[in-house]
Amino acid sequence: MIKNLKLAAISKDGIPVKDTIENISNIRSRIEEYSLSWLECVVDDVKTDSKEIAKEFGIPLEPASVLGGYYSNYEDAGEVLGITVPLIKFSGGNVNSLSVLIYIAKDKIISIHDEEAEKLLRLSGFAEGIMKKLPNSKELWADRQTILFARIIDEISERNYDTLRLIVEKAQTLEIEMTDERTMNEDITEEMSNIKRSIITFLTAIWATHTTVHSLRYGDPEMLSDKAEILSRFDIILADLDRQIQLAEQVLEVLATGVNVVQTNITNRLSTIILWLTVMGTAVLVPNTLATVFAIIPNPSSMFRELLIILLISTLLASAIAYLGAKRVLGSKRRKK
Repeated sequence: MIKNLKLAAISKDGIPVKDTIENISNIRSRIEEYSLSWLECVVDDVKTDSKEIAKEFGIPLEPASVLGGYYSNYEDAGEVLGITVPLIKFSGGNVNSLSVLIYIAKDKIISIHDEEAEKLLRLSGFAEGIMKKLPNSKELWADRQTILFARIIDEISERNYDTLRLIVEKAQTLEIEMTDERTMNEDITEEMSNIKRSIITFLTAIWATHTTVHSLRYGDPEMLSDKAEILSRFDIILADLDRQIQLAEQVLEVLATGVNVVQTNITNRLSTIILWLTVMGTAVLVPNTLATVFAIIPNPSSMFRELLIILLISTLLASAIAYLGAKRVLGSKRRKK
């Protein structure tokens, strides 16, 4: 179901237009009146509801084929360009990828996303401002829509960078908690695993976006400008995506170090437990063994004092030897690791 339709356009006289459309069937004829129009469609489900929108505007590219890529995709049908870009949401310690479907035809841009993406993006907020700055000459139609399209992609990239900042803040909090042995527990270990999965998902989505933007930059699609100064806007976006990838990889390295810290702490605790279990076992086993031996002696009660001294000294000596031996063995294993 289509929830909301927002139109931002520039008239043939160069006047910016901003409007909310109630019915999609009323917009197609109006769009032809503008030198450039951008229709932002907010829907319940991008995969199903985009079919109705594509049919209404006679778009030959099937939404399923454009959305069929791995996080991001790029389909060029000559007169229509279809792009899917992921908008990444971080909530509850988990990352979700929300698809933003964009169609570009001559003098028209149609973006389709769901309400979750709408809460993060709010694309229409900058529409009127950028429309005023676009060239209005009829011959510059490709330049106009390329500038606007690059701005939309840049806005999505900025929102993804905000998501990355949230992930980094969470990772830094976990790093601080890991330095305190008192806070080491199963919850932190689970949170670390969730953050690691989130970063890997983020990296995968951003790499896919990078590939798509690179294809747009160098693929020479008909619906985009071929002027170097216009296409350089995509170079800026690619550089921003590279920075996001580098930062995410650095956080992964920090988490890998944190995992080593957790493993070291667990190993130390287990070693301590094994050490004292060895000492306790020796302290129990030696007296029992000696008591069995002493039972063979005729009339042991006459030698009670001597046997007690032997028992105590033997137990203490055996426990000390067990302590030193276990500590040496466990210490050598830790050094090897």
